[in-house]
Amino acid sequence: MTLAPILAAIVAHKRDEVAAFKRSVPAEGLAERAAARREEQGAARSLVEAMRRHTVTANVIAEVKRASPSRMLRPVGFDPVAIAKGYETAGAAAISCLTDARFFCGSGSYVPLIRHEVGLPVLRKEFVIDPIQLVETAALGADAVLLMAILFDSPDAFAEMYETAEGLGLTPLVEIGDENEWERVAGCEPELVGINNRDFASPDLALDLARTERLAPGLPGGVTLVSESGVSTPADIVRLKKCGVSGFLIGSALMKEDDPGGALASLLAGVAAHR
Repeated sequence: MTLAPILAAIVAHKRDEVAAFKRSVPAEGLAERAAARREEQGAARSLVEAMRRHTVTANVIAEVKRASPSRMLRPVGFDPVAIAKGYETAGAAAISCLTDARFFCGSGSYVPLIRHEVGLPVLRKEFVIDPIQLVETAALGADAVLLMAILFDSPDAFAEMYETAEGLGLTPLVEIGDENEWERVAGCEPELVGINNRDFASPDLALDLARTERLAPGLPGGVTLVSESGVSTPADIVRLKKCGVSGFLIGSALMKEDDPGGALASLLAGVAAHR
């Protein structure tokens, strides 16, 4: 599949970044740090359980990110811990932390800082293309990790990453965008599947909530569904709940506001009012 230019650029840079990381960080030492972190923290917080909660509002994975490739969302006053705590107070079910530095102004260092201060599952959102990134994710203390099906060219390549993540105690949030990507990951029988409403194969990264509505009915009944990208209003959430979506990953719609936690509280109140 041909990737949109921006995603192709991100992946190309990520390959260079991972190669440099491997040269500078001994794999054995990183694995020891991952094991030590898991022992220190105990069992991971379950993102699956967080997405399966019965609630009158919505199970939101609220995202901490400073920028997107097209926009600086938080040029000043960016405090990832304060934002995460605001989300928790507002009723988030989990926290997503976007760690890519080059295109999103993120950092892996935010993950342990956030997890130490909140009691929610923490998802590391990263462009994962190599198993060493999963070991790093475990060493940072994340509970879950994003695995994008579009970044793997075969079911076997994806399965290697999925099994590695689970072996490290991480919950994979498996992201798909179409039926072909589902076929690539289906053999792993993932519990948690994210449907991205953004088309990463289109030059303009077309966004359409109908992607979730189209794909959701074709997935197995036991899969817990998360809708990603483009969800910004109570009406969006109510609409997507009707097709079986259990969770919602929301980033820019919250981060563009002066008070992201307050924006989440307002969003959830709006959903409750639709009952």
